[in-house]
Amino acid sequence: MSNKHKLLAKNRRVLKSVEMDGVKVNIIKPTMGDRLRLIEQAREAGEMTEKNEPTGDRAGARMLGRIAVCVLHDAETGRPMFSVNDIDELLDESWLEDLAADLTGVFNVSEEKMRGK
Repeated sequence: MSNKHKLLAKNRRVLKSVEMDGVKVNIIKPTMGDRLRLIEQAREAGEMTEKNEPTGDRAGARMLGRIAVCVLHDAETGRPMFSVNDIDELLDESWLEDLAADLTGVFNVSEEKMRGK
C-alpha cells in the first residue's frame, strides 16, 4: 500500500466513547469534507441559511440529526451507525438530545445556535 493510500485509509480519530442503551458508540472527529457535505445537504434541504444558521426549530433539530449521522460510529466496527435516511427517526430518540452538547461540540457549534437561540 502506498503512503498516499495509507493516509487516505486512516481511521477517524475517536473523541469520545459513550454507551447508549447498552450500545457502545464512538463520537469521531469530522473531516473538513464531512462538515462541507453536511452544510451543503442542509442548505439544499432549506434547513440552513447562507450564514450557517438553522431556518427554524425543526431545521435545527434535523441539523443535530445530520451531525449524529456524521459522527456516531459503531465502537466495534468503526463504521457509521446511521445514514441520512435515519434523520427523522433519530429525532424521536431521547438520547439524541442527551448527546446534543457532545455532537455540536465536535462541529464547534453551540447547542443554543442549533436551536436558533
